[in-house]
Amino acid sequence: LARLGVYDTLSLAGMAVSFWALPKMVRQDNRSWLVVAALAFTIGLFAKYPMALMIVPLSYLVLVQRKSRGFLDLAIFGFVSAAIVLAFFLPSREQLAGLAAWRLTNSPEFGVSLQAIGFAVLYYSAPTLVLAIVGWIVARKQRFLATGLLLSLAIWPAYHVLLADPVSSNKHLVFGFLFAHPLVGLALDKMWQHRPRFTVPRRLAVTGAVFALAAVGYLHLEQSNRAWPDVRPAAAYLVTRVEPGEELLINESWPYTMYLYAQGRIQSPWDVYDGYRLTNGEFEGDICDVAWFVESGGSFEWPDGIVETVEACGTFDPVFSHTSTVTGLGNDLRFVTYPVEVVIWRNNGEAS
Repeated sequence: LARLGVYDTLSLAGMAVSFWALPKMVRQDNRSWLVVAALAFTIGLFAKYPMALMIVPLSYLVLVQRKSRGFLDLAIFGFVSAAIVLAFFLPSREQLAGLAAWRLTNSPEFGVSLQAIGFAVLYYSAPTLVLAIVGWIVARKQRFLATGLLLSLAIWPAYHVLLADPVSSNKHLVFGFLFAHPLVGLALDKMWQHRPRFTVPRRLAVTGAVFALAAVGYLHLEQSNRAWPDVRPAAAYLVTRVEPGEELLINESWPYTMYLYAQGRIQSPWDVYDGYRLTNGEFEGDICDVAWFVESGGSFEWPDGIVETVEACGTFDPVFSHTSTVTGLGNDLRFVTYPVEVVIWRNNGEAS
């Protein structure tokens, strides 16, 4: 997640601290740790709202370990978290209501089949799942707790498969891994423990497993690196030529906006318009007056008619193009590599 540079990283950190604080509360029998857990959970929730689902394994953890006292623990946890959430949400309720409505109507499938979604989930989860099952088998004295940790791996696979939603499945699965990793550690620790007759084979097996996991992780990292087109050359071109106050139309807008705004080339991130903002009436001017138009191949193509409208203006000239390769999982369950072109058009102000 850190490599991808996404806000899921902050959300994962919040959930991890909450997951760490609750066992501290159990061991020390000190409910002040509930405040730490609730604060961390709420930070993780603010970073990414769907991660509210992770309250399920956290609650299970408390109820299994604290039994009847767990209900009061969860009430305190909920009170602290709800107080912060309400303080934040009430002033922003109109904006958040719009966000909820947008999310319900904006669920792109990108042509990904249900079979491909299921395969991707299994592909990324398999190493953790196998070792977590071994840890579950080993945890005989903590079977109920281990079961909850193991089932945490099913939360996001179920979400993506049942909703046929391919978006960010590789990122969301990490949150299940967080709760299953204690079982992975238990499995490796059990294999490492001293057995007079089998010490060397066991420890060689553990060492081999760790190296195998590292190799799989590196493979996933490389595939993630190649999952998007390289926009850096096109962004560098714009950064050296866009003047503050100019407006831009860019379909894959966010990476370009990041570079342009950080370098002071645009006055506001809202100077860049993408397909969603155009089709939802946020652009009130004339497309033919926009200074720059970028057609970036990839996930978010321009809505029908936009490219034709720009070409009909007669004032835009292609001034830069760059092609990079992208690797992704196809519906035939094989990774395929294909070219993606980025074309930048400059408005010269003179109709042909």
